[in-house]
Amino acid sequence: MLLLAGLLVACQQAPPPPSPAPSPQNGYGATERAFVELAIATDEQALKLLDLTDSAELKENRNIELTELRKLLDAPYVNNHAGHDMPGMPTDAEIQLASTNPDALKQFVRTHLTESLEVLRSAGLAITHPPTAEVVELMQRHRTAELAAG
Repeated sequence: MLLLAGLLVACQQAPPPPSPAPSPQNGYGATERAFVELAIATDEQALKLLDLTDSAELKENRNIELTELRKLLDAPYVNNHAGHDMPGMPTDAEIQLASTNPDALKQFVRTHLTESLEVLRSAGLAITHPPTAEVVELMQRHRTAELAAG
């Protein structure tokens, strides 16, 4: 009788909730989100530097990248890199110096291009989400062409 009561109770229990679906193999994950957040912060800071130049193409390219990067976000953007000294990201002190020194401006623009290209090459090896990989490739094409131009 006790066994029958136990079986009846067990039959009335709800089944366990289904386990969450695994994320797709090439899904947007933590690596992609970290890259997108860093790239937005870098491009936003770079625009402050590039606004000191007369190169419309450099500024246009960063704005195109920012538009594409923001499309990839899966949550509201918070700049977790403000004030950081990151490869490819001009600092406020560098931007201030560049505003009064044309040689420094040229050097800092070149540093932004070369360092951010290195970051993009590393990201290209880690990113598996196809839309994010496409933006990485776009950014690499921009940096490569910009460095070749000068």
